[in-house]
Amino acid sequence: MSEKNLKECLDTIKDIRSVRNYVDQPIEKEVLKNIVDCARMAPTARNIQPWEFVVVTDKDKLKNISEIIPQGEFIKSAAAGILVFCHKNTEYFLEDGSAATQNILVSARFHGLKSCWIAGYQGPYYENDDIPMCEGVPCTPIPDLYQMQSNLKKEFEVPEGFELISVVSLGYSNDNPPADKRALADVIHWNTFNKK
Repeated sequence: MSEKNLKECLDTIKDIRSVRNYVDQPIEKEVLKNIVDCARMAPTARNIQPWEFVVVTDKDKLKNISEIIPQGEFIKSAAAGILVFCHKNTEYFLEDGSAATQNILVSARFHGLKSCWIAGYQGPYYENDDIPMCEGVPCTPIPDLYQMQSNLKKEFEVPEGFELISVVSLGYSNDNPPADKRALADVIHWNTFNKK
């Protein structure tokens, strides 16, 4: 890979943002297939590959998703959505599905698309932080989490044993929000956590 191509690749990865506004333009089926092809090539523990991908382009189904997922009303304006489900036949299904989801985000951006990772295994995102957490996981069941998972599984006829890892909306967009990220110097540590 040339230095120029490397820079372009790295710049594209650094340009990924959560975008929720899309123009009314369909995504070609071959592009969507390529994105899922990239997702299935993600790293996976013991090469179990527990994932299945439901690609949604039907506007009625996108609208249904937007009504099922709290804070997901914008999905109905996306050109497509990809639901990532993983079978719980491995203790690493969440990590595997998350790696596949990241590949979706990256490959979508290389195709000129914008995306947003919505909801997932731990549930929807909330406006407030009233949910007690224990080591990053809700200490008590979240009623609408189970309802959301159940409704999505029913909507897309998902077999038993699978868990929703992520929903990714995809589309073309003119939005390009700035990166509001912590500085590299604030997050990188060399050889020990206490040394920057």
